[in-house]
Amino acid sequence: MKAKMKLVNLLMLLMVSISIFSCSDGEDGTDGIDGVDGIDGVNGVDGADGEQGDTGTANVIYSNWVNTELDGDTSSFDIEVNTIDSDILDFGTILVYSRRVDPFTSIPYIYQLPIVFGANRQQSYYFGATEGNLRITVVSTEEGGSAGDGSFLEQYRYIIIPGGVEASNGIGGISGKSSNSKSYQDYTSMSYEEITTLFNIDK
Repeated sequence: MKAKMKLVNLLMLLMVSISIFSCSDGEDGTDGIDGVDGIDGVNGVDGADGEQGDTGTANVIYSNWVNTELDGDTSSFDIEVNTIDSDILDFGTILVYSRRVDPFTSIPYIYQLPIVFGANRQQSYYFGATEGNLRITVVSTEEGGSAGDGSFLEQYRYIIIPGGVEASNGIGGISGKSSNSKSYQDYTSMSYEEITTLFNIDK
């Protein structure tokens, strides 16, 4: 009986061993083939540079002709100009012109301020600019003389060129140009005709 039990136990042990050693993991599958990289797109052609544009005029500010307020008792008068701000005073150009009409020929004569008249007129005209304002002033060129003894220039207009130009607050006025205005384009050396043509301004 014992021999029979030993045989049974031996057979069971043998079956368990076979079962353990006969079970194994399946083989790993074959790796898939990598996909083909797509073709890079062709770079677009750079566009051609545009041509240099003409001088811009959209930001140039100018007035109509303003009648003088100078008389025998008044040596200066103000013209309100709201567009004169700190940027205009620091970096812009302010041009002021005066006009008189010859009573005999009706021909208009235009002068850029400042201007000095000798002979019979004996007057000096200049202007000063502050934020929001232009002041036109006339003084006598004769010591002790009165600027009101003669007739006055009849009309005035301003042309303001903003930005890109360094100028002192006294540009065109009695204090002259700033010494550090190395990038200053000297519009003051141009004639009235040249300025109005350059910026397409009605005369």
